[in-house]
Amino acid sequence: MSEEENTQPQNTLGQTLAQARASRNISVDFIATQLKITPQQIERIEADDYLTLGPETFVRGYIKAYCRIVELNQDEVFALYVGHPVPEKSRRMKSFSRRTEKEANDSRLMWVSYAILALVIGSSIFWWWQTTSSSEITPSNNTVQTIELTQAETNDSAPESEMLADKLENTEVETAESALIVEPSVADLSVDKAENNSKASDGLSTIVMNFREESWVEIFDATSERIAFGVKKAGYRMTVAGKAPFSVVLVKHHAVDVTLDGQPVNLSHLQKNRLAKFKLPLTE
Repeated sequence: MSEEENTQPQNTLGQTLAQARASRNISVDFIATQLKITPQQIERIEADDYLTLGPETFVRGYIKAYCRIVELNQDEVFALYVGHPVPEKSRRMKSFSRRTEKEANDSRLMWVSYAILALVIGSSIFWWWQTTSSSEITPSNNTVQTIELTQAETNDSAPESEMLADKLENTEVETAESALIVEPSVADLSVDKAENNSKASDGLSTIVMNFREESWVEIFDATSERIAFGVKKAGYRMTVAGKAPFSVVLVKHHAVDVTLDGQPVNLSHLQKNRLAKFKLPLTE
């Protein structure tokens, strides 16, 4: 009889807990309430299904509490406990996953570093190129700048096309004044040349201009030689000589008194507040 008992399989931990609960007439719901888990989880413990109950620490806590309720020796019960070891394949997969994640983070960090380095190098090259280009730019007399000017002295309500012409002519004035600032030495040479030409031989005509306000002037004679050029201060008297007819460009012509070979030149017919372009002698 004793040999038959020894050959009988030993109860598992779950079966031992279930038998102790049944012998004390305790329901599954009562155990679940005491352990603060669901009845389904109690049934899994009694079925030795620990894998779905969470970490092993929690499972051991549930078993200890269960033993206290049904008054079983914890050491004897835990002698029957078989934990749920992590499969070797799972451990390898986790290790591989961590290594892959670390390599991915390192790769992202490397590319971010490359991008920052490329941005710094590109910015340095652009700054150097911009600085070099700016230093090599030289002003030109033929540069035309488009500038919007407000004409405070005129109340003329001209058509849109006429207003556009005003802007273009005023732009030419600004361009000419800019050219003068770029090469002041040319203006000084022109003045000297004009004064010397005033003593020219017979056959040349003489222009005299008295500037009541600061103005800009450019004069070419019949041989296409520029005999006057530059900004003239208020009160300045300019005398030039050359072969007629002359091509004249004059700013603020209303503030300049002009004579040709001693005869006054009437410029009142030219429109005020515009760049004056005319021939001397005046033509109809």
